[in-house]
Amino acid sequence: MSKTKIVVFKLKELLLTAALVVFGVAILLLVVALVSMEKESTPGITPPSAQSDSTETSAMYYPGVYTSTMELNDTTIHLELVCDSDHINSVRLVNLDEAVETMYPLLNPALEDLELQLSKNIPFEELELTEGSTYTQTLLMEAIERTLEKAVVE
Repeated sequence: MSKTKIVVFKLKELLLTAALVVFGVAILLLVVALVSMEKESTPGITPPSAQSDSTETSAMYYPGVYTSTMELNDTTIHLELVCDSDHINSVRLVNLDEAVETMYPLLNPALEDLELQLSKNIPFEELELTEGSTYTQTLLMEAIERTLEKAVVE
């Protein structure tokens, strides 16, 4: 006769094994979904670097949001510029710390003045600097110019 073997499974071990199997399958499905999403491209949207020369000749900028940074002492300030094909919509300082605003009180008013002029389609070379904040506006204009270089259609 054959010997009967009795196998004893502990409930805790079974539940742990089942949970690990479910977790492993979920991770595998997530990886497959992410890989398949990378291969798909969004129709109609092309990054500025991938756009062809077929853009209109009247377009001055690639539409989008562009950022750059500028250094004031030991502080990094992030500048964000939003533009469409022929117009600068807004320029603003992003994530500006209250300590920086306190140390440089002319930063926001100077930028608002430049933004107002840029939104009125005044050419960058013809911007007028306010008498009280010439140095601040010069620093901001350099940062805006670096940011605009990313958006300009060549």
